[in-house]
Amino acid sequence: MMRLRTGLLICCCALLACTGLAACAASAPEGPDVTVSTPSVGRPQPPSSVQAALSRMAFTPYAALGQSDNDGLAPGESSYALSRACLATAGYPDAGNVPFAISLGPANLSFSQPWGSWGYLGTAAAQQYGFRMPPGSALSTLGIDVNPAPANPADLSPAEPAAVGKCATIEQDFTDAVGTGPLAGILTLSNDIASDVQKDAAVKNATRQWSACMARNGYNYQQPQSVFFDQIQKMFGGKHQISPGATVGTAANQAQIAAAVTDAGCTESADLAGIYFAVQASYEQQIVNANQQALNSAVQQYKAAYARELKKLPALLKTARASAFPPALPSGKG
Repeated sequence: MMRLRTGLLICCCALLACTGLAACAASAPEGPDVTVSTPSVGRPQPPSSVQAALSRMAFTPYAALGQSDNDGLAPGESSYALSRACLATAGYPDAGNVPFAISLGPANLSFSQPWGSWGYLGTAAAQQYGFRMPPGSALSTLGIDVNPAPANPADLSPAEPAAVGKCATIEQDFTDAVGTGPLAGILTLSNDIASDVQKDAAVKNATRQWSACMARNGYNYQQPQSVFFDQIQKMFGGKHQISPGATVGTAANQAQIAAAVTDAGCTESADLAGIYFAVQASYEQQIVNANQQALNSAVQQYKAAYARELKKLPALLKTARASAFPPALPSGKG
């Protein structure tokens, strides 16, 4: 398994729905088939973790396509692998980190931390970390080895920062291109699945029970995903840009852990995570079954685009604009 050490900026924003899956497969001009039947799931046991749940779902490999080195569809052909190939082509196979950004989709269908629309899964994690899980802990299962602190340019050879910057630009340009090309339909289906889950009656009922439980414990939240953003704002005094290594005061840290533990308890009492992931699994399987041919075509088009990009690396390195090289963070500072 290829692993890439990178500098990470997590962009917690919904991916925009792009063109329909028909753009990826000429055989389906009518667009993606998003017709689903409402599942009946009862009160299933929650999964052991979010990643354990996602690893069993039918759509996860497609959601991870281009992001994970071990998605099972295009192994070793992620945008991160492209960065390493770029640096090797530039003559720096052992170069430092390549800064990159990840846009988390509407349901985080390929990877996620314990918290999300399903509440907070895992009391032990809530007690230990709250909403400050180590960066990249969810990404590691996808073959992405995240180092949140970029390398210090002073430790590199004179030309190395420029090579890293150029490869960062090449990687971002490729990610943008496949996002509006081969992967556009997959992103559209990601939005459809997220919408189906959020509108599901069983999920909505469990969410109401979760909200009532939180209210009984002094927390006024209507939606589980609001807890994380609210607690982050409280921890960091309203700052919108937060470094994973930023210092948090003892009282603020204890408060966010208390909120996470309450969140986890209410998630368990409402069986929100169990219901949420069972419902999601059903919708994912239905969507994959209905669009299998088009999804297969999208994978093949992505693989072809990746192969073409590898061949273009020598030429791209001559013309690419170097992205600004991030400064090294002082130890323990944000």
